[in-house]
Amino acid sequence: MAKLSIIVPVFNTKVEFFVTCLESLKNLSVKDLEVIVVDDGSTENYDNLKKKYPNFKFFKTENKGTLSARLFGIEKATGDYVAFVDSDDKVSFDYYEAMFLMAEETGAEIVINNWAFWTERAKYVCQNDSTIKTNFISEEDGVLRRYFRFFGTEHSYYVLWNKIFKRELLLWVKNRIDQENLDKMVFAEDVLITFFAFSKASKIANTHLGNYYYRIHDGQEIFVSSEDKFFNQHLTMSKVFSLMEKHLKEIGRFDELSKHFYMWKNIMASSAYETAKHSKFKNKAREIKDIYGVKKVKRLPWVAHKPYAKHKLLPQNVEEVESAIQKVFFSNKHLVVFAKKRSFAFQELVMIKFLFGKKFDLASTKKVANFVMPKEKQSFKLKIIHNRFFYSLGILLFPKGSNIRKKLKSKL
Repeated sequence: MAKLSIIVPVFNTKVEFFVTCLESLKNLSVKDLEVIVVDDGSTENYDNLKKKYPNFKFFKTENKGTLSARLFGIEKATGDYVAFVDSDDKVSFDYYEAMFLMAEETGAEIVINNWAFWTERAKYVCQNDSTIKTNFISEEDGVLRRYFRFFGTEHSYYVLWNKIFKRELLLWVKNRIDQENLDKMVFAEDVLITFFAFSKASKIANTHLGNYYYRIHDGQEIFVSSEDKFFNQHLTMSKVFSLMEKHLKEIGRFDELSKHFYMWKNIMASSAYETAKHSKFKNKAREIKDIYGVKKVKRLPWVAHKPYAKHKLLPQNVEEVESAIQKVFFSNKHLVVFAKKRSFAFQELVMIKFLFGKKFDLASTKKVANFVMPKEKQSFKLKIIHNRFFYSLGILLFPKGSNIRKKLKSKL
């Protein structure tokens, strides 16, 4: 039995993106693991990758959607814990180490870690996301309360890819979802799985080491290319809300959590309305109200933007920095390291020092250092674009779906 099973669902992902993903998994510091690739009926041929990564387990299934691929992976997993990685993303080499240590120390069934948006030009961490900003351990009834506390405005609770889960917990989730006999689902399956997992878990915790890099590109399922796709996405999310409500009533928690549940539904309806109103779909208020069962829709509230307004821009040469840290991590030598305080590299190195007992002396001058951390690089242009004031101003002035907002986002 492996320590960790990593499930990678893939459907026609660009080979270059997929290779980047698999390379990051091959180089993880956790060695007692299995990587399970579930090809959801792709027309893209990945046979060469099977040869390149002979230690990974490749499965090909009929095209039934991302949810089906994830559940198939859960069934095949043998690890004590299970993680999910999307085929167009990647992870830091040390990403899962601290999560295991936290799980072992606390007995948590779910452990959450840091993540970063990854665009062509920059990588950035949303610091207002409370799972990144703070440390916590939630138990018993507090687990589900924490899940609904932010009513859908903070990604960390609702996505699958920044967590490890006890395998037994996910097997229960799979069996619970199987009872619903759902059709093909390629959107919001993250929310469905995490909701059921949080509803069953008795303890969750978080930690901070490395990043999951969530790549943003035009080929993602979240990008809306047609009116049919737009409405299908929101019909799917509405179905997820219905399943949530049903399960909350079954376990006797709906009255307690209904306020946050309805706020989440209203925020999703407002997000859909704003996107449609300022795009080629125009005003679809009536249709959106019907889909989500809300009385009215209005402009998306600031609380939905808040987690993203304040964010930390990572170095443009973050791969070089992480590569240097990786060499230090796997070295058996006693190293004297020079790094600027408060920097991304310094924080990562100190985390490694305290979590893994590596013998590092942090020196304050280059003269005594026999290892020098690469200097972090960041362009002035990106610093201006990602400045909190200008970023927040852009959110306020240019609503979702507008062409100007799309152009501005392309600069990020």
